[in-house]
Amino acid sequence: MSVYLYFPKADCFDGNNFGCSHFCTGSICSCPPCWVLGEDGKTCRFEAGKAQVVCSANGAEVTIDKCAVPDVDPATIHLKDTACSATEENENTWKVVTGFSDCGSEFGYSGEKLNLQNTLMIGPSIVAGRQQSRKYKIAFSCSYNDDVQASSTIRANDVLFEGVRFDINDAQPIDFSFGFDLDFYKSKEFTTLASEGSFQPGSPLFVKVSPTSALSEALEFSVNKCTVKDQAVSQLADILDSCPVTGTNFEWLQSDRSAVKFSYKSFIFAASEETAIIELSCNIKI
Repeated sequence: MSVYLYFPKADCFDGNNFGCSHFCTGSICSCPPCWVLGEDGKTCRFEAGKAQVVCSANGAEVTIDKCAVPDVDPATIHLKDTACSATEENENTWKVVTGFSDCGSEFGYSGEKLNLQNTLMIGPSIVAGRQQSRKYKIAFSCSYNDDVQASSTIRANDVLFEGVRFDINDAQPIDFSFGFDLDFYKSKEFTTLASEGSFQPGSPLFVKVSPTSALSEALEFSVNKCTVKDQAVSQLADILDSCPVTGTNFEWLQSDRSAVKFSYKSFIFAASEETAIIELSCNIKI
């Protein structure tokens, strides 16, 4: 009795396109313009810079170079929610935008980080009624620090951080940190900045902590710790540590999504110079 074993040879017509994500010719995978073949020799990915994600205080934005999606209807380039489809940013680029709570985005804790997740769907290339490429999808995410810090001396300053940009196929290089300002004001009306001059120890200081740009409606923040420092003498003291510290005359004046305002009784340290510059820093929970 003879036994014959037959092993089908995998090729471009094996029903799985030889495992190629895009084109297959002679059992060799290849990619369309503006894509490159991955290390596995089968999966195409966007060329560097051709499809990028920007994580910001408002959510996420995906930009795609038109050369990577030729003859693809922009209505078929969308996120999980098909209503969030591509719009033309310029003559060379499509753009898709999502907030924290729309377009099918999922926003919440993943491990110890705040995380926004969604999926970019790209439809097929259609030429003269003929479909010439597959549909495909790419998951992406944005990670956010939920603990940030704002600080200032009596001379306040501003810091603006616009976003973290990276290729959609790559890992996010750093977590996005929301920007916050901490400013001193001359009175509880919070109309005039105390950006010049000095304070008399024992007098009240009025402080406003606010985001550098308006937060999404999906987000809130709180101030949970504030510390006064004199760097010159390496001394510090808390005025808020979840609850106001006794003896500081700490008083909440406003707390909502737009700003946290409070006052406290100013002081310097026994070792401080009479003209010491005192720094106030506050920890913020998103």
